[in-house]
Amino acid sequence: MRAGFLGFAAGLAVCGVMLFGGQGALAQFAGPAVGGISNGPSAPPAAMTVQLQDVKIVPGDVISIATYGAPELTTTGSTSFDSPGGSGSGGASGIKVGTQGEIILPYLGVVKVAGMTPPEVALYLEKELKEKGILVDPQVSVSLVASPTRVITVVGEVQRPAPVPAFGTLRLLDVISACGGFTALASHTITIRRPGDPQPITVIMGTDPKTTDETNIPLMAGDTVIVPKVGNVFVIGQVKTPSAIPLSSNAPITVMRAIALSGGVNFGAALSKVVVIRQTPNDQHVEIQLDLKKVMQGKERDIALASDDVLLVPGNGFKQSMAAGGAGIAVGVTDALVYRVP
Repeated sequence: MRAGFLGFAAGLAVCGVMLFGGQGALAQFAGPAVGGISNGPSAPPAAMTVQLQDVKIVPGDVISIATYGAPELTTTGSTSFDSPGGSGSGGASGIKVGTQGEIILPYLGVVKVAGMTPPEVALYLEKELKEKGILVDPQVSVSLVASPTRVITVVGEVQRPAPVPAFGTLRLLDVISACGGFTALASHTITIRRPGDPQPITVIMGTDPKTTDETNIPLMAGDTVIVPKVGNVFVIGQVKTPSAIPLSSNAPITVMRAIALSGGVNFGAALSKVVVIRQTPNDQHVEIQLDLKKVMQGKERDIALASDDVLLVPGNGFKQSMAAGGAGIAVGVTDALVYRVP
């Protein structure tokens, strides 16, 4: 009878490993859609409609001046400058604005251009050339070709965190791409700090490429884009390998998946008393009870875990005692068999 009981216990243990051990546990869930935290894309409406201000020239900028019919007033030389982030020197065809906001031009001498937009500088130069009798009908165009001091800073989980030159129209995905894209551990919840704005801008990128237009907000010079790392969930208790599992930005980590990634449950696990321990943003302690058997049968929803969740798989006292007793019986039977070998 005891041998039969031992066989029954061993069979239960094998079934437990087959049902919950390894990656195969993921295929067991055929119930309703996963419940949990929404990961839909979102961005503040005001961030999508922000008006980019006209770019004003500042000291350190490199501008290009073209004057029709007066090649001596056209800047074609190559100007070097320090690139953002100290990654080396760069170069552009144009003239560099001095520390006092000035440039030096033939016939006109020192001209203060800082604080004006490129079109305003063009109109000013046309007026000066005409009033000084240098040209009868001057036609001048001015463009900003480099701005080493006007940048958007990107930090956190991107391949190459660095300042990105910010003249022209840039959007969030532009600067992320300029930094090599996200790392494998990047969160899709991005924070943007903007000078003069006391409240940070929070953008949830989502995972569906069709929704990128909803979150690809325009950026301004001086913005700091912060890409945080995804958090972990912690699996403890009656699992094969208690561990910390990093959350994925591409797919939710559910209770079933977390248990599978931890090697499955032990034979002594109390499947009907699984608990998710969560700390809410307002520092409230929440415990979510889950019956793992019902989840496997599709009678309860699997739960998507959030950052810093603790998944506790408690033990069943009877099962643990039975497992310990079965092990003792197995040792005794083995000893008896060895003793009787002639």
